[in-house]
Amino acid sequence: MSGSNIERFVQSGLSGKLINEGQKLEQKLREFGVVPTGLSDDSRRVKKGDIFFAYPGTKQDGRIHINEAIELGCSVVIWERNGWSWNSSSQVPNIGLTNVRALMGEFAALFYGNPTGSMHVMAVTGTNGKTTCTNWLAEAFYLLGRASACIGTLGLKTPGRGLKTTYSGTNTTPDAITLQRTFRELQDAGVYCVSIEASSHALAQNRLDGTSIDIAIFTNLSHDHLDYHGSFELYGIAKAELFLFDTLSHAVINIDDDFGADLAKSLRSQNQRVVTYSMTKKNADICAGDLSLSKTGSVVRVSTLWGSGEIKSHIVGDFNVSNMLAVLGGLLCSGIEFSEACHVLETLRHPEGRLQRVGEEYNRYVYIDYAHTPDALSHVLASMKAFLPPNGRVITVFGAGGERDKDKRSLMGQAALEFSDVAIVTADNPRHENLDGIIEQIVFGNEDQFIIEPDRRSAIFRAIELANKYDIVCIAGKGHEKYQDVAGERIPFDDYLVAEECLKTFNSHLSECQGSINV
Repeated sequence: MSGSNIERFVQSGLSGKLINEGQKLEQKLREFGVVPTGLSDDSRRVKKGDIFFAYPGTKQDGRIHINEAIELGCSVVIWERNGWSWNSSSQVPNIGLTNVRALMGEFAALFYGNPTGSMHVMAVTGTNGKTTCTNWLAEAFYLLGRASACIGTLGLKTPGRGLKTTYSGTNTTPDAITLQRTFRELQDAGVYCVSIEASSHALAQNRLDGTSIDIAIFTNLSHDHLDYHGSFELYGIAKAELFLFDTLSHAVINIDDDFGADLAKSLRSQNQRVVTYSMTKKNADICAGDLSLSKTGSVVRVSTLWGSGEIKSHIVGDFNVSNMLAVLGGLLCSGIEFSEACHVLETLRHPEGRLQRVGEEYNRYVYIDYAHTPDALSHVLASMKAFLPPNGRVITVFGAGGERDKDKRSLMGQAALEFSDVAIVTADNPRHENLDGIIEQIVFGNEDQFIIEPDRRSAIFRAIELANKYDIVCIAGKGHEKYQDVAGERIPFDDYLVAEECLKTFNSHLSECQGSINV
């Protein structure tokens, strides 16, 4: 998206992001004399007294399940009127509106007492880095003595606390009702600081509406989800939605990314408070310098508007140092002292499935990572390549998800070939797609340059068997996931456990040539 297009979008969006339709809906319910006991947009989970929201979804049209919700005792139905007429035989109070999905977040926030109005909420968007940043933010605030939580791909995390909530989300960002209910439960438990992943799907579907977001963070924009958004420009517009919330105190933006640089410029032209960060640009508000990377961590000197200093961390990879700068920006904009923020960053570790090392006791370098986009895979593999010894190799195991953006598959293959010495193509989550067809699109006529092993377990064993003490094995694509999605069935599968089993199996052979990689 060009800078001028971003600026026009920001100008139009800032003038009318919040429409307060939720309050109008609340008034209509009073007129009905309805006092709802709960909210639901899933007819299977409706409880007596609930409001049922019926609208077309991405896979099913909830309106065809209205009678099921009525049978379960819903008190009122709020339905999408576009392309639908109410069945007069359905004897229950009902309200037909346009854009029902868009108003659910605001109404859910009202129903649950606007919980984020008294919380400190940080939302992170971008193609890559959302999970890492949100988990680090929650962990950092916990270590700083603030009750914290994060919501995202890894579920609901409450560092240092064993909170029990009703949260059972499987999306990167939960639906609007689940989100506001979770915020209320966290508020009731005394949690103040919450970081949340804001996916492009969630922003396009208004799932975050009604949330009082204090700080919005942008990490990067690269090829992903174009099957849903239709174009890279529309994908960027969805991400930019996060920066139109009128509750924002700061926007923290990566200006190493072209889209981020244009977004920062546009927001500043609208008098938004923007804090930029960069790995290379000295004019950024937070800038890295004198960076030293190794297979066990990093040392970086940072210069900011709040002070300068050195951070010695356990963080591996320059792309993760960039994520660390984003988190530093979030902490500083939250009022944390520079020295405190730097100190806490030095204690952070990689989240589950993000450059997570397996079987360290075997003195081998095997990592699992969630990288499932061309850009993420390139960054992960390039980082590994950077600290290999001269005779070391990067051996990569990867695939591509079925029923997802097909255009990125060949780009994934190109990234693996460019930054790997050995690239093994295997299954990811094929879902209902033919696996052979997915693999064919990945290799794109370059079959002779890949090792093709459709069975993921066998591919992992093959990679570790091929590796010597100087090599690094990267098992990419699934990270923290505990299953493979095949033909609608979630089959138990854990990259970490399979790799660990493989290392144990080959331990007797590996022990003959044990030694450290000295970089």
